Amino acid sequence: MSINKKFNFLNFFYGLGATVILVAAMFKFLGWRQANTIFIVGILVEASVFFISAFDWGGDTKEYKWERVFPQLDDDNNSSNISSVGLAEGTQQQQIQKIMSTVMTLNSSVTELNNATEKLTKSVSMMEKNYGIVTESTRKYQIEIDNLRNKIAGANDRLQDFEKFNFNKNL
Repeated sequence: MSINKKFNFLNFFYGLGATVILVAAMFKFLGWRQANTIFIVGILVEASVFFISAFDWGGDTKEYKWERVFPQLDDDNNSSNISSVGLAEGTQQQQIQKIMSTVMTLNSSVTELNNATEKLTKSVSMMEKNYGIVTESTRKYQIEIDNLRNKIAGANDRLQDFEKFNFNKNL
C-alpha cells in the first residue's frame, strides 16, 4: 500500500503560529521584553492561516472501492446477488436455529440480570435499615458524649473551687 505524502503548507503555518504564540505566552509569564511583539506576530500568522483555510481548497479526495468489501453494493454483479439469495433460502432452518439460540441466551442473560437486580434491591433495603440503626446509635452516642462533657466541666469547676479553698486556707 503506497501512501502519497506531500508537504502541507497550511498545517506548517498552523503549527508555526501556535509555536510563536506559546513562546510569547512564556515571555509574558516570565515578564521578558518583546512579549507583546511576539504575541502580535503569532496572532497575525494564525489569523492569516485561518483566513486562507476559510476558502477550503479541497484537495484530492480518495475514492474507496466499497464494493470490494461489501459485494452487495456492486450494481454490475447482479448474478452473484441471485445466488446469494438462493444460499440464504437454503439455510433458513440454520438461521432460525441461530436466532433461537441467541434468543435463549438473551433470555438467560435477562433472567440473571433480574436475579442480580433483586439481590441489589435487597442489599439496598438492608443498608437503609442499618443506616437508620447507625444514625440512631450515633445520636444516642452524641447525647452521652454531651452529658460526659457537661459532667467533666462541672468536675473541673468544683476542682477549681476546691483549689481556691485550699489556697485561701493556706494563706
